[in-house]
Amino acid sequence: MSGPSSADLARQVLEALSLGDVPDFAAIVHPEIEIRTAKATYVGPDAATEWAQKRYEHLERRYAIDGLEEHGDEVVARVRTQYVWRESGLVGNEEPAVIDLTFRDGKLVRFELRET
Repeated sequence: MSGPSSADLARQVLEALSLGDVPDFAAIVHPEIEIRTAKATYVGPDAATEWAQKRYEHLERRYAIDGLEEHGDEVVARVRTQYVWRESGLVGNEEPAVIDLTFRDGKLVRFELRET
């Protein structure tokens, strides 16, 4: 029996990050994880979970998925990165972005955030 599709795994990753659910995120992370953002690259599970725990003082970062393109173990996620005010729940800002996710053995091995 095969496991979840790469698109399903991508949804799990983005949902865990959006909810700030670091244990769920950490459970999906491959030992050779590499996360690339505009500012830095994080390599390994410890660095990845440290990145996932980053919080803004009054805002939460969420990923609203507009589309997922699955190509085998790779998924291109078209998202709106939303910065939501913690107290009111209102979206303060949102920016379109593309996230490239690669999976190996059902685990996230690469996450690359590209601002559009």
